[in-house]
Amino acid sequence: MTQTELEKQAWARLQDGQRVTLALHSADRQRLDNLVTQMAQRPTLQTFLRNEDTAAKDSYVSQFQQGTDLDVLAIYNASGQILVGGSTAVLCGQPHRQQTADFCLLPGPSPRLSLLGGQSILDAASGQLLGYVMMAIFIDNTYETQLATETGVEQSILVDGSRIATSFSQTGPPLDETAVTQALSAPAPLTSTVTLDDQQFITTLFPLRRADGDSLALAEVALPITGLKNTQRRILFTLIASTLFIAVAGSATVLALRKNLNDEAVQHLRSHFLANVTHEFRTPLSALRASVEFLVDEMAALSREEIDELLHAIHLSVTGLQTLVDNLLESISIEAGHFAIRPESIELDDVVYEAGRIMQPLLKRRQQQLTVIYPETPPLVYGDSTRLTQVLVNLLANASKYGPMGQIIDLAVTLPQAGLVRVSVADRGPGLSQAMREKLFRRFARFSTADSAQHGVGLGLWVVKVIVSEHGGTVGVDERPGGGAIFWFTLPSVV
Repeated sequence: MTQTELEKQAWARLQDGQRVTLALHSADRQRLDNLVTQMAQRPTLQTFLRNEDTAAKDSYVSQFQQGTDLDVLAIYNASGQILVGGSTAVLCGQPHRQQTADFCLLPGPSPRLSLLGGQSILDAASGQLLGYVMMAIFIDNTYETQLATETGVEQSILVDGSRIATSFSQTGPPLDETAVTQALSAPAPLTSTVTLDDQQFITTLFPLRRADGDSLALAEVALPITGLKNTQRRILFTLIASTLFIAVAGSATVLALRKNLNDEAVQHLRSHFLANVTHEFRTPLSALRASVEFLVDEMAALSREEIDELLHAIHLSVTGLQTLVDNLLESISIEAGHFAIRPESIELDDVVYEAGRIMQPLLKRRQQQLTVIYPETPPLVYGDSTRLTQVLVNLLANASKYGPMGQIIDLAVTLPQAGLVRVSVADRGPGLSQAMREKLFRRFARFSTADSAQHGVGLGLWVVKVIVSEHGGTVGVDERPGGGAIFWFTLPSVV
């Protein structure tokens, strides 16, 4: 029983490591796209290119790169000749007008994988092509070591079965051709055991795909078995010792076994939670830093429209961070038993308006429209307006995140029966299976779609349930006719 339970937890942790790895790769792609766009739109760089001011351009690009972890930042002229940044050999070929950040494999006897992004530099006034900017982040040993720190599992990248980048101190023997073929074509990640750094690991292999679906390499996440075996021996020792004293201890065996299993679960949960919090903070902070740096460097040269766009991006990043921090603080308060609401008689339309105002930057960025259906007579509820606003913000944020860009999100307030108010948020996303619905409102539960990695820390919907329950209401999720999901909650109304 102990072996089965521990193995189950170990494989679950490994699967979490795989999902978080994909999410962090996705975050780095988005961050690289943001950096490329910021550089391509900088008026100062455009001026240097127009005037062919080589010295000033070199200094300017160097200062920009120092504030990032970019391995390559190259500037080309309109003819494709490199001006700043070294050899084109490190950038997988010639520059392109538009190159959404994606994986790129540098060929040769020692292949190298990188994240590559690029964009054409156009004159803001005339639209004339001035050149190109290309950026790259190398997926090397340093990158994989940092990724291992963030995910809590060892990381490697394999090309033709050999580890070309790894967090291990030894690369180990290459995989045989059959294993590589299976891992690239299997519908699910391929699991196995390997021995590296004089330790045995359980591993999972899965393709690292480009945006077009092509597989350039295999990603490997690994978890050491040594700790698992030590835990198992510790539990068995406790079991034997407890059995000897069973007449005195009574249920000591069960309690000791549960404690050891819980310790393993807590360690797994802590690693999983910290990795996801790191991911959730990284993206808005990167966007916030880039926008603020752009404002500081280019304020005098920016138009009013450009300043408004940057301020909008800053507002969006701050809103996302505020929502995440609010959920983390609420989680701590609930866990400590200090959570409480301050109810008073309020009109629910005020809560709806405030939540919509907070979410407007995100909805605008994703080109989504919020429609609101409201009864003619605004219902009164006895509740905490701040906490109820947080409930709606969490639901609207999920609807925006998982719904397609450019689609409508429906918010409806109805009166299904006397003394009861129902608030629903409907998206047009991929919907949720019955199995996913059953665990959505649990703590640290997250969900994904077939074409996207899991998102979030897994606290938002749990906080929603706790707040609504404290108000004497219920929460739930239904299938939306025509596709999507409807998240709803009810509240007692003031009669």
